[in-house]
This record gives sequence, structure tokens and C-alpha cells, in this order.
Amino acid sequence: MSFAQIFRSLVLIPALAGALQAAESKTASGQYKLFSLDLVHISVQGEPDVSVDRRVDGDGRINVPLLGDITVRDLSIAEAQKLISERYVAGEIFIRPEVVINVVEYSPKEIMVLGQVSTQGKVSFPPEVGSISIVEAITKAGGFTRIGKADGVRVTRKGKEGAEQSFTVNVEKLIGGRADPGDSFFLQPGDVVFVPERVF
Repeated sequence: MSFAQIFRSLVLIPALAGALQAAESKTASGQYKLFSLDLVHISVQGEPDVSVDRRVDGDGRINVPLLGDITVRDLSIAEAQKLISERYVAGEIFIRPEVVINVVEYSPKEIMVLGQVSTQGKVSFPPEVGSISIVEAITKAGGFTRIGKADGVRVTRKGKEGAEQSFTVNVEKLIGGRADPGDSFFLQPGDVVFVPERVF
């Protein structure tokens, strides 16, 4: 290994740890969005008969008492509560319902990290989050190998309609503190991350 490669490794390791702490703080402060297979408890204040546990189905819907199926995937808990409350009012079922949703069980979420990282394979999300930063994912995979191309990490994602999207992310810039405020990249469940080999 050349001196330049050793120096690069020594610089990237602490930078990666620092960037991870910042990313975790941002993720923790964000609002959780409901995901397929989440188990939620739905209740209306003062109406015990409509207090139920429901699992979000594969299409992102839950069956709400007196309303039927409502799509809640990718909504925050506050947004889902507001939507259900509005549906109750629109249907003249309740006048001013106070809908409360709590997540009883988070669905398992994971991504795949491949290529020039120390440990290739699946990376699981913390239970209470719907996305993780690409820096956190690389860190959980043991970091880059000495020949990993940190400035050209590729991410493949399947959209809701099955269409495939591809992104190239400069992770080296993110962990080096040179990124602009809006440059953070967050991964979604099912994403595939590939770290190519650096050409010397």
C-alpha cells in the first residue's frame, strides 16, 4: 500500500465516524413515515368501539373502522391522523374526531451494500426510521476498502411502479465536510448500494 493510500484511509475513517453522527442526528429528528407491514394502533378519543390494531398491507393501505381501506404509506403519523379525521368528518360519522395512531410494531427494512466495502451484504434499518443516510449504510458495512471509489458510489432504487432509478453519490465529499447543505443522500428500503473499484 502506498503512502497516499494509507493517508487516505487515515483521513476517511474518522471523517466517516463524524459524518455518521451528524446523519444519525438528522435522521432521528425527522418524522417517521408509515411503511407497508407496519402494525399500528388506531383510536378515536372517546370512541372505544373504533379502537383497533391494523397492519399496513402491501399496497400501503389500512382498513379503518367505519371507513374501509385508506392509503397511508409514505404519510407521517400526523398526516395519517389528519387524513382519517377528515374522512370521518366528510362521511358525517364523527363531528370533531381526535384520531390517534401509534406504531405497535415496525416492519423490517433493509438495503443491500455491495462492492468495495469491508462487509458486503444486507444492512438493516433501526426499527423506528424509514430511511438512513448513505454514510450510515457504508459505516455499517465496515467502511470502504482501500480501493473503494468513494466519490462514485452507485445507488439503484425501484420506484412504486417498478421503474428503476440510478444515482451516483459522492460519499467522499459528504464525509469530508465539503458537501453543500442539501447534498445529503438518504437510502430507502430495498435500495442497492454498489461501491466500484477505484482506478489508480
